[in-house]
Amino acid sequence: MTTPKKAEEAFRLLTTLRTVLESQQEKNWHRGIKAAIAELTDTNGQVISSGFDNARSIYNTMTSGGRGFSEYFVWVADEEKRIQINQELDKLRTEIWKIFND
Repeated sequence: MTTPKKAEEAFRLLTTLRTVLESQQEKNWHRGIKAAIAELTDTNGQVISSGFDNARSIYNTMTSGGRGFSEYFVWVADEEKRIQINQELDKLRTEIWKIFND
């Protein structure tokens, strides 16, 4: 059984990732992230651990085989900004993977 602390950390990471995707007007992967977040919250918006396995399944489906969301990157003309955003994105993906697949 998943601990509330682990569910809260997954929620925090996924909501941060959602913010990054929204800042780039990303629409495709955004839906999956929102669905995973929804599994981690109840109707009042409180984090719940009972949906952790469903959230993990959604996220792992998006990244299975090292494809899909695993290959997504942000393109902006400014090289420094592009590197910064993609480093943040990679860090979030790594942390989310670790929490869902420890």
